[in-house]
This record gives sequence, structure tokens and C-alpha cells, in this order.
Amino acid sequence: MTSTGIPKPGQWVLVIGSGGVSLFALQFAKLLGCCVVAVTSRGEKADRLRALGADLVISTSDIPQWGATVRDQTGGIDLVVETGGPATFAQSLIASTLYGHIVLLTLQDAQGGPIQLPAALYQRSLVTISRLFVGNRTNLEAMMRAVSQHRLRPVIDKVFAFTEAGDAYRYFQQGDVFGKVVIDGA
Repeated sequence: MTSTGIPKPGQWVLVIGSGGVSLFALQFAKLLGCCVVAVTSRGEKADRLRALGADLVISTSDIPQWGATVRDQTGGIDLVVETGGPATFAQSLIASTLYGHIVLLTLQDAQGGPIQLPAALYQRSLVTISRLFVGNRTNLEAMMRAVSQHRLRPVIDKVFAFTEAGDAYRYFQQGDVFGKVVIDGA
């Protein structure tokens, strides 16, 4: 990885799930020339993840303790986009290279349970763990230029009319989305 935290071509990036953040991270990683592992709890989403460019797809229903499998098949993950929180954090740590980077998007599960940092796992690693926040204007403008130049399009799972906003939130909360859930305000 570079000093800016941006992975280099050929490095491995791990994305978890099939929500909008994970799929956009997959798209950006491929744009940068990275190899991508996608972890999903639904094996039926594997083909869709591969179609977006995932080099390796792991179904947690087939391999619940996927961290070692990912590490063995990749040599270790350089950057983890950790969207799963407490449910996936330990496996992300196992999957990472010695000097990997885990970027946390959430620190709690739906019930408020926090991420646990397993000492035995962390002691054998020099992984950098950081929290992701909204970036600055310069970074947003650079991202928008890349999106425009490379014609990246977010994956849209479903579009709801503004009058169906409550239904959109309920649909999203069910957690079985593939991409963004959009509320059309027009």
C-alpha cells in the first residue's frame, strides 16, 4: 500500500458482503488493478460478485471460518474493507498480511455488541486498524473524476418512490441487498 492507504496494482483487497459500500470498494479496487476477494453469506450471490470483478468469492455458509482459507489462497490480504463489524472482524484479522490494513466502517452489530480484539490473533500481526470517516472535498472531487472518467456505476438493488420510503428502509434493514437501495425523490 502507498502512504496514502491506496492499494497498489496486484495487491489483495477484501470486501465483505454485497451492500453498496462493499460493491463500490470492489469496483474501485479493480479500477486500481488490485485482486479482490469477496466474502458473502449467500452463495447464490457468487456469480454476481465475480461478474463485478471479484477474483475469489468465499461463501461463509460453506466456510464459516474463512480467514485462514483466504490467507492461504492469496498469501494474505493487504487491505480489508471491514463492513461486517463484530461478526467478521476476527476472520478479517486472520486473512490479513502481517502488515495489512483493516478499515472499519462499523464498530457494533445491530444489537450494539462491540468488536472484540482477540489478543492471540492481534499479537501475531502488525496490521493497522483504522476507522473510516467521510473524506475531504479534494478526495471527493478526485473520486468523482475517477467515477466519471472510468464510467463507474453504483450497483442498484432496488428503487423505491419517495412515498415508499418506509418500505425502502424496511427492505434495507432485512440485509439481503445487492448494491444500493435508492429512494427516488423526483
